[in-house]
Amino acid sequence: MIHLPKVQSQSLVKSPKGDFSLPFARFSHIHLDVVGPLPPSKGYRYCLTAVDRFTRWPEVFSMIDQKANTIAETFYSGWISRLGVPEVITTDQGRNFESDLFHSLTKYLGISKIRTAACNPVANGMVERFPRQPKASLMCRLGSTERWVQQVPTILLGIRTAFKEDINASSADLVYGSNLRLPCQIS
Repeated sequence: MIHLPKVQSQSLVKSPKGDFSLPFARFSHIHLDVVGPLPPSKGYRYCLTAVDRFTRWPEVFSMIDQKANTIAETFYSGWISRLGVPEVITTDQGRNFESDLFHSLTKYLGISKIRTAACNPVANGMVERFPRQPKASLMCRLGSTERWVQQVPTILLGIRTAFKEDINASSADLVYGSNLRLPCQIS
């Protein structure tokens, strides 16, 4: 029989509920997270995932490593250069997002940064749940994930065109005003 030491009861400090306002425009508030390490594919082992709170528009950017400078460059070239500067980003407390470089980038661009508590990753749930969807799709399509870099665009197309009950539309509907035409619809 195994005896475990009793855990002393600790008084919990309850924080007041904060305001987590709804986004008012597309690409104004995004959630960022790093996924990996993944099996090497074309030299990439990590992904920066980004999800817009308003439209649920997902992006996945392949990265060789998860260093702060790699994340800052990927965020700028992958998201900002194409979709503009968000007003707010939500991240976990990973060293890469807490680095001086990433803080300088967000400050320079005028981005407010919300950090989720280490004990409460659910606060960044939108992006924490997101990697499961493409990863499951990769496994289903290939049986393994060694060619994941080539499959990401097709998987994103499916996610972007899928109807989302919570917003009563697909991400593509909210971004483009109509859904995207899928390869299976071409005759």
